[in-house]
Order: sequence, then C-alpha cells, then structure tokens
Amino acid sequence: MADVDQVNSHSDEEQSEEEVPKGKDDSESEPESEGKGGDDDDYEPGGKKAARKPKASPKKRKTDDDDDSDEEWGKRKKVAVAKKGAAAGGGRGKKSAFTKSFKLSPELADVVGSDVMPRHEVVKKLWAVIKERELQDPSNKQYAICDDQLLKVIGVKRFRTFGMMKHLKDHFLEAA
Repeated sequence: MADVDQVNSHSDEEQSEEEVPKGKDDSESEPESEGKGGDDDDYEPGGKKAARKPKASPKKRKTDDDDDSDEEWGKRKKVAVAKKGAAAGGGRGKKSAFTKSFKLSPELADVVGSDVMPRHEVVKKLWAVIKERELQDPSNKQYAICDDQLLKVIGVKRFRTFGMMKHLKDHFLEAA
C-alpha cells in the first residue's frame, strides 16, 4: 500500500509539475523578440517601434501689452497680485478657530502681558518667557521647570513643554 501511495504521490507531482510550468515554459521557450527585437533576420528599420510624441512647447502667456519694459512689468505684476488677492479672499474677514482670540485668566495674563490673545500667541509668549528666564531643564530640554509666577498658571513644578496646552486650557476663559 505504501508503494501505491508513493506511485500516486509521484504521479500527482508529475501532473502538478506539468500543469504549473506550462505557463512558465511558454514564456521561457519563446524568445522575447517582439518587445526587444532579438532576431536580426526579422529586423526592419522603423518597423514596430512606437513613435515618440514630440514634447508640447510651453504656452505663451497672453497679455494686453507686450512691452518689454522692466518698469511696466513690475507694475503689471503688482496690479495682478492685488487683483488676485482681492478676488481669492486674501483678507478673509472671518477668523478661523485656530486664530480666535480668548480672554485669559488673570494669572496667565500676568505671565504673557495681555488680557486677550489667541492660543498660538499665548504659546509663543510662554516659550519666550521660558527661554528668557532660562527655565528649560538642563538635563532634558523637553521639560521646563516653573518659577513662582509660572507655577500659578501651570500647576506643577516640572512639565513637558510640548504638552503645554493641556495645562493652559483652564486659563482660556471665553472667546473674545
């Protein structure tokens, strides 16, 4: 019975080898003369090569006035930028949520020097205070060590400066 199993398994292997490699043998047995032009006998100059498309020439900008004067060019550019800025909403009237001003707590206002300020400006001012007073931890610059005034705002003696906003969120009272 073991001999029969071996014979059957051997015949299965032969069948599977014959079925699977057929795809490989077809691609391996035929030389790829179509794409690479392997045979010299069938070579025809300009035969089956794909024609290259010529590159498109850069388009010329249309202007009302084609003078080459440098002074006029500068003036035209400034006028175009002014028109584009007005049309595209360069001076947006509405502030986004990131630039919205907030009324600050008295403790935070003492540190930054203003009662109303956007959040990103508060962080900038606090970084300036930390650098000015040399409050960064010398052993690990990611941390700051609070002095008495900053301790009232932050609430801990040593804090990670990249997580400053989680300590400051209670000091933003209302949108101004």
